[in-house]
Amino acid sequence: MGFNIYIQSSDGKPLPEPDNRYRLNVFAMSKVLDAMESFGMVYEAPIPDDDAAQHAVQDASQPEPTGIPEYKLSYSCALLITVAEITAALDRYDAHPGVAMAEAPLGDPTWRDWIAFLRRAKAHGGLRTY
Repeated sequence: MGFNIYIQSSDGKPLPEPDNRYRLNVFAMSKVLDAMESFGMVYEAPIPDDDAAQHAVQDASQPEPTGIPEYKLSYSCALLITVAEITAALDRYDAHPGVAMAEAPLGDPTWRDWIAFLRRAKAHGGLRTY
């Protein structure tokens, strides 16, 4: 079990592979979420009301996000992670005093690859998790 996360274009369509997809198993996603939490990139937020239209729930976002709502990376149900959410998360990451060592070329490259993937998604139309 795992997560397939796709970069989408500004018109909401998936970008062509291979650079548009990032795959994380459940254990790797747990580690990524822990790291994102320590950098202040994610925050806890309630999942939007299930009574809303399915598409509206999938695309729900705060007008001025301070990062990525953690539930959007915890569920694989096509939730949109907006460019604004990604930008806010990367701004917090880049401002963190520990960022210089976070992507050091030692050990497992998952974190470096994940940050590079987020930076690519920021330049397009966001992400969707499946």
